[in-house]
Amino acid sequence: MIETYLILVRETLEASLLVGILLSTLKRLGDRKGQRFVLMGTGVAVACCLVLGVLADHLESFLSGNAKNILDVCVFFLPTIFLSYMVIWMAKNGREQGGALKEKATAAIKTENVWILFLLAFMGVFREGLETVLFLWGISLQSAPGESIAAPMAAGLAGSATAILLVLILFKSTAHIPISTFLRISSILLIVMAGGMLAAGTGRLVAMGILPPIIFQTWDTSRILNEHSYFGGMLADFLGYRSKPPLIMILTVSVYLTGMFLLLRRAEQSGKKPAH
Repeated sequence: MIETYLILVRETLEASLLVGILLSTLKRLGDRKGQRFVLMGTGVAVACCLVLGVLADHLESFLSGNAKNILDVCVFFLPTIFLSYMVIWMAKNGREQGGALKEKATAAIKTENVWILFLLAFMGVFREGLETVLFLWGISLQSAPGESIAAPMAAGLAGSATAILLVLILFKSTAHIPISTFLRISSILLIVMAGGMLAAGTGRLVAMGILPPIIFQTWDTSRILNEHSYFGGMLADFLGYRSKPPLIMILTVSVYLTGMFLLLRRAEQSGKKPAH
């Protein structure tokens, strides 16, 4: 039961952090419509995961093999794209204050940006929710006939509630941080999270034989920290940590992070220039 609690804390924390960053940033930008779309995406993702949980017994054949791999690739790469776009957009438009800022937010919600927010929240929450459904389903399969699963389910709910509470406390404590500092910190966090998703997606493509690993095992830090341990798993979820990474994964993530931080710096400089 303790294991269930800890794993649900970990699974919920990443999704809650992503949604929290989006909602906090949009609130500071005065974009209420964007906040609603983030909440809509979150709600739809939770609803889909609940439906999958109810239908779990019928998903064994579907959630295996190539279908599962394709789903994994989609839920890793699509959020990476959306996160990258949102980081650059926030860096360009989030530095302005007062009326100019409200005009930028109003213009943004008249475009497809709100749907990107919806999809970003949906994919981030759905990915973690799907892992949670599969984990809880595995627990139910291991239970003895007639054994109640109420205790593991209660532990799981408590774990999710703990993670959400931690994120709420975190963002309440940062409410007084200047928006320029807040945007920089949140942008860095989002880029790092996107890099972790990209690493996981690249690993899936290598496992499917679509990408060549170049070198199967660039190094081995499993004796120091294995990604299958609890803390190693947290680093794997947030940062894409792998104790035995293929070289293609290292190169892909390195190029992505370097490119994104260069684009972020350029976008921030562009956002600081006075409008003509």
